[in-house]
Amino acid sequence: MTRRGRASIQFLDVGSGLPTVRNTHQVAQEINPKAKVVYVDHDPIVLAHGQALLAKNEGTVVVTADIRDPADLLAHSHVAGLLDFDRPIGLILAAVVHHLLDEEDPTGLVETYKRRLAPGSYLLMTHFCSSTSVARGLESVLRRAPGRGQLRSMARIAAFFDGLEMVEPGVVYLPYWHPDEPVTGPLGIAGLLCAGGVGRKPREA
Repeated sequence: MTRRGRASIQFLDVGSGLPTVRNTHQVAQEINPKAKVVYVDHDPIVLAHGQALLAKNEGTVVVTADIRDPADLLAHSHVAGLLDFDRPIGLILAAVVHHLLDEEDPTGLVETYKRRLAPGSYLLMTHFCSSTSVARGLESVLRRAPGRGQLRSMARIAAFFDGLEMVEPGVVYLPYWHPDEPVTGPLGIAGLLCAGGVGRKPREA
């Protein structure tokens, strides 16, 4: 099938921050010009800058919504209007779930988004990891700088993907996830701070 003949692919990037060079929409639309991308962030500044940056990109929008209110986020006119939830979607939760406190039920929130995805969809998540003493020592910095958040163990991060078929190599420290070059030697502080993975929602039997 030619590139022009491909059906559009679609992404929901929650907690995206400001769309910048080589962000989700640019990479996706290089591969498939019909790709649709919705960026979501709770910061209204992101909305203002994003709308200006993407004014001429009909396949990409930026909306203001809060990950902690999935009903409002998923029903947003631009989210529901651009994305087809009856077809597979790539849900991106990069460096956002670790800003949710345990009392905000991050597991339940992620499950809500997963249930809304059609079979064949993918979840990409990265999360600060507490499985090393070095990382645990930096948790206070996370709480002071953005003002909220907590690290979680590798096992707890992996649990967010329950029910999904994991893409190899599973949930690992980010330098080990399909590196451009083989990783040699022990990881430094930066390499031990964040883990992540990609999982695929199984198709119904």
